[in-house]
Amino acid sequence: MFIAHFFLCKKINIYEFGTNTSINKVNLKSYRSLKIMKIMTPTKKSTKKTAKKSTKSSAKKNTKKTTKKSVKKTSKKTTKKVAKKTTTAKTSKLAVKKGVSKTSTTKQVQKSKVKTEEVKKEEKEEKVEKELTEEEKTQKEEEEKEKKLRYESFKKAGEIHQQVIKFIKPKIKIGTKLLDICEQTENKLTELGGEIGFPTNVCVNEIAAHYTSPPDDESVIKEGDVVKIDIGVSVEGYVADGAFTVSFNQDPITENLVIAVETAVLKGLSIIKSGVKTVEVGKVTSKIIRGFGYNPIKDLHGHSLEKWQVHGFKEIPNVGISSGDVFEEGDVFALEVFASTGLGNIHNGVNCNIYGYDLNTERVPIRMKITRRVIGWISKIKKTLPFSTRELLKEFRTGKMAIKELTNAGKLVKHYEIREQKGVFVSQYEKTFIVTEKGIEVFN
Repeated sequence: MFIAHFFLCKKINIYEFGTNTSINKVNLKSYRSLKIMKIMTPTKKSTKKTAKKSTKSSAKKNTKKTTKKSVKKTSKKTTKKVAKKTTTAKTSKLAVKKGVSKTSTTKQVQKSKVKTEEVKKEEKEEKVEKELTEEEKTQKEEEEKEKKLRYESFKKAGEIHQQVIKFIKPKIKIGTKLLDICEQTENKLTELGGEIGFPTNVCVNEIAAHYTSPPDDESVIKEGDVVKIDIGVSVEGYVADGAFTVSFNQDPITENLVIAVETAVLKGLSIIKSGVKTVEVGKVTSKIIRGFGYNPIKDLHGHSLEKWQVHGFKEIPNVGISSGDVFEEGDVFALEVFASTGLGNIHNGVNCNIYGYDLNTERVPIRMKITRRVIGWISKIKKTLPFSTRELLKEFRTGKMAIKELTNAGKLVKHYEIREQKGVFVSQYEKTFIVTEKGIEVFN
């Protein structure tokens, strides 16, 4: 018999060894009352040795296993705890991230929506701008096209005007009918590709303007007459307006009457450019006219020219006045100067053979068929350009009835002949020009 006691620190375990080398682990608390454990003694020494060895190896193995198990359990627990903590931390982090990501995602979605809306708005604006740009481009192209047509039409009208003057000037002689001068002038300009922009004026002596022959005019040029020829050539509604004077008068008083107006116009043209005031031209021309011993006709003016309008909105005065218009690049004007041996005062005469359709009057009922036909002709051919009785009667044999009805209805503007005092002589000179970047270009 032997007794074995193992004391390990505060906790002590007692092991009972039997012949079968089985080991029973008993807690010390269960065996506090026991002091001795009986163990059956083996019969052989070898058995003892074997038992001891096996007991030792078994104890070692069991100790190792126990240690391993405890370590494993501890490590597992620790791992689980760490894993839990890690998982918790990860979960919390993920939760935070998810929360943040959700918030950021929401913000991003909102931002993307805002951006999408902004992009759509920008695209829409760009589209509108593009459309406007296209419209503006088209408008600009049309304006450029009209500008080109305007210039070319004025230029062509001016060229025709020059050719007509060369044609008609030699035919102005003593004994020539005024009617023939009117007819030949208008026939020639239409032959050259123009239209009648203003009825041909043949004004003699004190008659300053707006006399054109009626169909039955028997008047002729006589010795001592001062004859003014004013011609308007239209191309596409753009009129080149020009006039000149031929004198058959030998009186010393009229000696410089023609050269006075020509000199005044040429000098006036020389100072015109963009930015110059029209009154400055009036000052120059009136000074020259007076320098020759004549008086300018202050109530007759040079004038701007617009499409279908012989007398535009701007004027060039024949005398120096306090205010006026300004020449601008692209403006087309007729510089028209009159000189008189009288006081330079004018009034309307009794004859009227030139009319213009007034678009500004109210609509009125038209009774006669011929009148309606005349209105159609005016609207199609003349528009707002003046026409003569002679020209109308070539188209409509009973045209005078239409003139009467339209005049009574207030639809026609009457251009009466303009006269100075009886026994006075008047001269005229006129040129059409365009204001350019560098100055002017004269068309006729």
